[in-house]
Amino acid sequence: MRDKTLGALMCILGVLAMTGYFCWLFLVPQDFPPFLGRPLSDWAVIVPVAIIVYVFLFIVVWIGWTMVSTPPPLPVAPKSSEEKKETEKKE
Repeated sequence: MRDKTLGALMCILGVLAMTGYFCWLFLVPQDFPPFLGRPLSDWAVIVPVAIIVYVFLFIVVWIGWTMVSTPPPLPVAPKSSEEKKETEKKE
């Protein structure tokens, strides 16, 4: 798929998603049967917020796991006075 075609498809899907979300949030009839005791317009707020929170927490867990599972760096041995003199002579 070409880049321009993919870009156009992403633009179209984005506009459709924005339109659908707007309708879900503001245009759902009030007499529409509730889901789990809440109107559908409430779910239009609950679902994205829950997704954002879980993505953030997943990133926190991933960073923590990386910190736990990464071995500590090897200590750097200090240069002795002879090594310092040799490097000064080379410069």
